[in-house]
Amino acid sequence: MMRALLLVALWPALAACGAGNAASSGQYFDCALGGAVGFEPVCTSERAEMDGKRLLILRHPDGTFRRFELGVEGRGIITADGIEQAQVTSGSGLVEIRVGPDRYRVPVAQ
Repeated sequence: MMRALLLVALWPALAACGAGNAASSGQYFDCALGGAVGFEPVCTSERAEMDGKRLLILRHPDGTFRRFELGVEGRGIITADGIEQAQVTSGSGLVEIRVGPDRYRVPVAQ
């Protein structure tokens, strides 16, 4: 019983350790979620490195997220998990990423 309580108390710290070296932008960017027609500035992003891979994590306002692997030779950005593949277009200082019904307009890092 005591072990279970200790694990529950330490869970946030353990979860943070598993995230790798994450860096949140702290800024909102435009996304259109669940097939929405218009974009709204309600999503946030983080960059992380895990197992030698550079990741971009895009967070939705409801707490869900999608992970993308950056710098993949010949592809650039790909989905890091899940079966749906990302469709990526770029222009005007933004990268637009579409996965299923979700679209993101992410500013290009300088």
